[in-house]
Amino acid sequence: MTVTEDERFNQFSAVLLTEMLERTKKNMELLTPERSSPAPLPFAQTPSLFDIYTEVVKVGIFPIVVSRRPVRALMGDTNWAKDGRETLLTLMDDRACPIFPGWDYAWDSLWNERKASVSSKPAAAGKKKGGFLSSLLGRKPKNNPKAKKVEEDSGAPVMAGLHSMLNEVGEKRGCLPLLPDDTRLFKGLIRTKPSRLLAAWKELSQYYHQEFVLKGKEQAKTGALSEALQKWQFNLADRVGELMIIKCVVDLDHLDKTYIGKYIRQSARTQEEAERGMPCLSAYWKLMPDEN
Repeated sequence: MTVTEDERFNQFSAVLLTEMLERTKKNMELLTPERSSPAPLPFAQTPSLFDIYTEVVKVGIFPIVVSRRPVRALMGDTNWAKDGRETLLTLMDDRACPIFPGWDYAWDSLWNERKASVSSKPAAAGKKKGGFLSSLLGRKPKNNPKAKKVEEDSGAPVMAGLHSMLNEVGEKRGCLPLLPDDTRLFKGLIRTKPSRLLAAWKELSQYYHQEFVLKGKEQAKTGALSEALQKWQFNLADRVGELMIIKCVVDLDHLDKTYIGKYIRQSARTQEEAERGMPCLSAYWKLMPDEN
């Protein structure tokens, strides 16, 4: 039986959505500490927010990604029902895969507040879809003078961006406030293979064991773990490396506030420069309890 173009597109879409969610959620799970954190965690490390993230991707991000012509062109003549996942994983191994810029474009499109007329396509699409994302993106931001002024000047309603919406939900669930450019983190999640995060955690755990657990000749030199942390911080995608460090802080002993403060200071010429370069880690460090 011949598969129609619409059926093949639906199969392609199903495989693409499943893989996008599986990869990014798996990475969030791998970055989430197993122990209880002494300070509020970033959004992507707060398990109670994973359901919100899933809904955002399904309702907000994915429709934009799959609507882009270079992404739709990936459909080709592949039997997506049979060979879809393997084919897609091969495609995503290529850094030039159009899924990545499509993913970036989607996050950028929804991240900040923007004007939208009642008859505009984004507003109409949100109204048609209804549900979670529509109710949040379609309402006016609370206590936002800038948004209010834009609306007054233009006569158009202002839609709350994902940054405002996720901040509001995250605040209720006790996570760190999102930074204005934390979209870089959400963009980086799909570019990171889960196997790479597993390798990073394994190596960092080994260096920790060698420096802080082993004694005598078997003990690693002081600073061995710090060097490994720096390596992975800069070899993982934007902000992903910082979250890996936070996981180490929570799940490994001896990485207290003093240790992380020293690590941050050693990573740049000034404290201010270090905090700009590691905003997630710095925000977490400031809320860590002082040692007794």
